[in-house]
Amino acid sequence: MRLLAVLFAVASIAAACSSDSSNGTISLGDEPLAPAIEAGEVETSVDGEVVNFEYETFDGGTAAFADLPEGPVVLNFFASWCPTCVAELPDFESVSNNLAGEVTFLGLATSDRTEASTALLEETGVTFTTGQDLDGSIFRLFEGLAMPTTVFLNADHEIIRVHAGVFNAETLTETINSELLS
Repeated sequence: MRLLAVLFAVASIAAACSSDSSNGTISLGDEPLAPAIEAGEVETSVDGEVVNFEYETFDGGTAAFADLPEGPVVLNFFASWCPTCVAELPDFESVSNNLAGEVTFLGLATSDRTEASTALLEETGVTFTTGQDLDGSIFRLFEGLAMPTTVFLNADHEIIRVHAGVFNAETLTETINSELLS
């Protein structure tokens, strides 16, 4: 048990401090642990691209992004192994409740075990729409650079902004108001 704890600690440090630049992931053997994490916050620009994709639901089915309600969307990539993702999920839940009917929230557990993601969602009380990106392919579609990553899409579901880094309720609300609701 102690060896397992040490291995987890080493993997967590590696996920926070190093990466394989050839493919943008951090690995332990053949198993990817996390997308490469850059220091600080990183903004990427994939403006204007209209997106559609399918994702796995936690009940084993699939759902399509195009089936979300019309209007602006906040898409958040999270994982149970990402401490900052875990920390921001309650703020996303709060803001999603405050902006219900104005903005749709979609959270995708990325490169995470289903059981761990499900437990995290229960622990944090998340009630907005969630699904799984088990292999990280949707994360890569949005040119994600680090975890957590949040994508802001306008009412036409065009990408307005991709943000790598943590949000709290105040900065998330400010960003939504300035990028999506103004």
